[in-house]
Formats: sequence, structure tokens, C-alpha cells
Amino acid sequence: MQQASGLDNLGAEVTPATGLPVTGVWIAQPDTRADARIVLYVYGGTFSLNRGPMQEIVACRIATHARARVLLFDYSLAPEQPFPLAIEDVTATYLSLLEQGHDPSKIVVMGDTSGAGIALAALISLRDQQHPMPAGFVALTPLADLTFSGGSYVSNIRSNGSTSDVELIMTLAFDYLQGADPRHPLASPVLADLAGMPEIEIHADVKDVLYDDAIMLAEKLRSTGGKVNLYEWDGLADTWQRLAPLSTQSTAALARIGQFVRKQTGSQAPAGKADADNLITSYQGLIKEFVQPHTRERVDEIFEWSRAHGPEWVWPFIQRRLKHGALVTQDQVERDWLTMLFTEASDGMLLLSASRHILLSNRRARDRLETETPILLKNGRLFGTTEADDEALQTALDALFQASPSHIHRAVRLEGVKGKRGHTGPTLLRGERLQQESEGRGVPPVVLLRLLTPPDTADIDETALVTWYGLSKKEAKLAAAFATGVSLAGFAKDNDVSITTVRTQFANLKAKLGASDQAAVVRQVLQAATHTSFP
Repeated sequence: MQQASGLDNLGAEVTPATGLPVTGVWIAQPDTRADARIVLYVYGGTFSLNRGPMQEIVACRIATHARARVLLFDYSLAPEQPFPLAIEDVTATYLSLLEQGHDPSKIVVMGDTSGAGIALAALISLRDQQHPMPAGFVALTPLADLTFSGGSYVSNIRSNGSTSDVELIMTLAFDYLQGADPRHPLASPVLADLAGMPEIEIHADVKDVLYDDAIMLAEKLRSTGGKVNLYEWDGLADTWQRLAPLSTQSTAALARIGQFVRKQTGSQAPAGKADADNLITSYQGLIKEFVQPHTRERVDEIFEWSRAHGPEWVWPFIQRRLKHGALVTQDQVERDWLTMLFTEASDGMLLLSASRHILLSNRRARDRLETETPILLKNGRLFGTTEADDEALQTALDALFQASPSHIHRAVRLEGVKGKRGHTGPTLLRGERLQQESEGRGVPPVVLLRLLTPPDTADIDETALVTWYGLSKKEAKLAAAFATGVSLAGFAKDNDVSITTVRTQFANLKAKLGASDQAAVVRQVLQAATHTSFP
């Protein structure tokens, strides 16, 4: 036996895998039983690269957190062995495990990036051949759409100075397909019929070019009635090939995957004492920075009690103690107070995830969502009542979730519509991305969305427009009126000036604002208004 190379492997060991149609290795903790649950790990190498040492570290983490044996194996690589040979290798390896007597209910298939797409295609093939499905599937930052239709391939593109990550992915994908239709369901599983898949867990990074692949995959699975859990992070590795220290977010994601594997494969025999000690030590390291000095002695007593009462007590005991408040930290107290202040605030406020799911809302926001706002709640997500409003909302949220630390605010005006909900009228929303401390703890970013006073009654400070943008007083008056819904013709009539003069003034202020169109004028004016009203 040899110990896994590279970064912190948590003591996992590597042994050659034999009796399989492919070469590979088994990775597990030394005391893991031969009949333990199995994770079939299809690594990602953009269809053409050998598995890297970092993927061995990932497998070590999964083996430890899941208390499983992880099979990390080789498969056919492009361009010499193109589509669909890699898929056939994964299918054959899974069937070989079944032939050896392994229970499919104790197997979870996992893949990262391109490996996730290959693994999912293999599951589709197994389903079509009516073979037993595994207990679950994990897609880690999946590449599952070789038509590259997702917007994140543009919005999240990165470059090393000579070529972009998207160019590299596309080039290697074409080498893999070699003329095959990228719309083939096994080439792009997001376009396939995904009915009959096992429960799936997806982990995506909001700043990754593959982000929209994960979103589309989750939506496709839900549309077929499948059970899927989507976790959105900000800070996962941009590649699982390169040997580099795991970020806090990547560490948390791998731990969560381990929990999913254990849940899907059911209970097992109690772990050994060495495994329990490793788990305790790892957990102590995770919570160390959140434990106040005056509670540290009590925490140590809890862990010692866990050691004395056997490994099967470790996690259930710690979870019960945390649930009932035995470990109360300053961080928890602050969250309770902030939650109270948020709930009772006079402004309507919502906390949104990158997928528009409402994580938290206060009473005022819920009241407004039921009445006059041009936004509505549908299946736990926020939508505009019209196509134009929904597009404007999505554009603003995209900008916020991709924002740099110095650009984390965004204002948007939604026009509303006269319909079943009554005349909603225009509404101004101001979004603020919440980051820093929370993101550093492995928590995906969120946006605080504030529902402001409707623009027709909003107080837009014309002096601020003069100061911010160098408008003349007449131009500032026109800009403020236009932003609150007054047409150019209406402004000309109300102020007894010719429409030609108004159009000239509007062209001038548009140039000073640097706005490309009328919608951009409104955004710029409302940005000044919200910064003035809500510093």
C-alpha cells in the first residue's frame, strides 16, 4: 500500500484496482471494510487529460467523509479514442462491480467537470439497457452541454493572456466529438430524457463558466420529476486537475458530498476507533475559530465524551448538542439579533440566492408581494410579472452575483403591468451583494433586495444629478421626470416647451450619463436616487 500523494489526504491509502475492464486505484481509510459503500469517481480531464494528483486528493476527502471506498479509474481519452468510448468504459466498469457482487444500492457515481457529463451519459445508457441504477449521483461543477448554450460561458469567461478557458474547453470537446452531433443526448445530457435517474446532488460555482450547465441540469431533472439538490458556491476550484490547496468552499462541498453518499447508501457497521478520532479532530478544526474562549473547555469535554462512548456516538451527539444550544457562540447571537432586525424592518427586504430562490423575507416584503409590486413569488423563486421586468431583474442579479467587491450595489426599475394583480405600477428595487465574512466560511453569496418607494412617489434629488453627472438644472429636471415615468411629450406639454427642445435636452443628458439607450438613462438616474436616499 502507498499513501495518497499531494496535499492533506486525511490518512487515506491507495491500492491498485484489479479485476476491472480499466486500470485504476481504490482509495480508502486503512480500517475501511472490503464491503463498505463504493463511490465510482469519474474524474474530469476535458475528455483528453489523464487523472491528476488533485483528483486523488479529492477522492481521499470523499473516502474519509463518506466512510467509503472510492474507485478512481482511467477511461478512453480523446482524440485517439473519441465519443462515446469513454462512456462505454464507465458503463462497463459499473457493470463489472455488479458482477463482482457489489450491491447497486451501496454504490454512488460521482464525476467532476467533463467527468460528470460522461458519468451522467453512462447512467442514461444503463437506464436504457434496463440495468439497476446506483443509489445516487454527484455532479461536481458539471460540463453537461457541449452545445455551450449557457450564458455563463460568456459572463464568466477567464483568460490567461493568450487563450480563454472557454476556447480550451471547446477545442478539446471538438476533439472528443470528432464530428458527432453535440446535441446527441449522450454528448449533452442536459438535452436528454433524464427520467428514471437516481437522486442527484449538484455542486456549482456562480463564477465558473460551467455554472449554467449546472442550473440547466437541475431544471431538466426537476421537470422530469427527479429528485435533485443544487448547491451554489462562490470559491470552488476552477479545475479539479491542478494540484493546489483546497479553498474553504471546496472543503465544505466535499464534506457535503460525503454526507450525501452516506445518506443514499444507508447505515453501515460502526466505524473503527481510529476513524472516529480522525472525524473528531477534523470537526474540532472546522469549529475552532467560532468557539469563544469561555466555552472551549466545555467543547473539549464534549469531544472526550464522544471518544469514550464509541464512534457511533460521535456525529449524532455533536449534532444534538449544537441543535439544543450547548455551543452558543458570539456569531450565533449576532445572527439572531440581525434576523430580528431584518424581520421587523419597515422596508420590504428579501435575501436571494443566485438562482433567485428567496432565502429569507421580512413581513413588509411578503405584504408587498401579495399586492402592488411587479414581482411575484413562484415555487419559492422571484420573477417579474412581465417578460421585460423579468429580464431586467435577471440582468441586475447577474451583475450583482458577478460583482467585484467594489461594485456590489445595483438599482433596477420594473415597470409593472395592469392585469390580474391589478395595476402594479412601476417599482424601484435596490440590490446589494452580501459577501466577505459569510463567503469566507463556505457560504455562497446572497443578494439583499430592498423594495423601495414606487418611483412615481420617489424623491429624486435633482441637485444630486447635477453634482454626480454634471447635468444642467433643466436637464436634471427632465431626467428626474423621465425616470419616474413621464414621457418626453408629456414633459414638453407640462413645461410649455417644444418637443424639439426636450429631445435636444434629452440627447445632451443621455451623453453626459454615458447611457446607450433610454433604459440606461433610467438606471443611471435611479442609481443616484437610491444612493442619495439610502446611503
